[in-house]
Amino acid sequence: MRILALLCLVLSTTAIPAQAAPIRCPAPTVSTFHTAGTWYENLEFDGNTIWLSNLIGNQIEQYRLDGTFLQKHDLRAPGAIRKGKDGVLHVNFGNDSPETRPQPSGVVRLTPKPVVWVGGDTLSSANGAEFDARGHLYVSDPFTGLYEFDRRGTLVRRIDLAYPNGVVTVGNTVFTNLVIDPQSAIVRITGNRQTRIELGAPDKNLDDLAVGPDGKLYVTAYTSGELIKVDPWTGGRCVLLNGLKNPTAARFLPGTKTMFVTHASGTVLKVRL
Repeated sequence: MRILALLCLVLSTTAIPAQAAPIRCPAPTVSTFHTAGTWYENLEFDGNTIWLSNLIGNQIEQYRLDGTFLQKHDLRAPGAIRKGKDGVLHVNFGNDSPETRPQPSGVVRLTPKPVVWVGGDTLSSANGAEFDARGHLYVSDPFTGLYEFDRRGTLVRRIDLAYPNGVVTVGNTVFTNLVIDPQSAIVRITGNRQTRIELGAPDKNLDDLAVGPDGKLYVTAYTSGELIKVDPWTGGRCVLLNGLKNPTAARFLPGTKTMFVTHASGTVLKVRL
């Protein structure tokens, strides 16, 4: 049995309802970067390369931006990949159901091979992640909440949320979307306040999200097959892409208007705004 001994933080909550004014979504240019018969769960950039989390293949894969395969590392059920303030990649592992595969879950650092940084019984299914301006890492666990770790990998707090998945930060403000929620909610956490940005019913199964160069959120909706652009302060939104087959995560190539979008169906798209 997993035993969690930590500080649990419950925040006051308000909501931005689904009736917020829409925003514009000019049609992007879309091409296929990579495809394979697997489930790609997440991604990160490292110089002129991209790392992909191959969830069911139990490995992370590195490619040049021209699509050339470079290397892989074995890692059970990898989730989010994020670069720390020190330039080291941090990768979640054990991103599966604790009921069906009760094995350890945590975070490794690639130095250059995976070395456990957060492990033990703290997490049950490490999914999304992001660093804030202080260098603290937030990790979502859909089964137990949102966790904050300091630069040493020490647990600072757990925020009590149901089904958090993707995580991004703007300064020290944290955004996480809820993969199971009747109003398809993104939660904004600022200090001790929690604000729900509701995209509306039915549940779209929001999976992960990215912050664009325009300051907007770009959210993957797993079940509805959409990539949704959302104003993080007003809740205004529009559908940038639809007809996707189980999109899982999006990430912008630093300094550009180009994002890459992973899918559980095995495709990685290149989307130019």
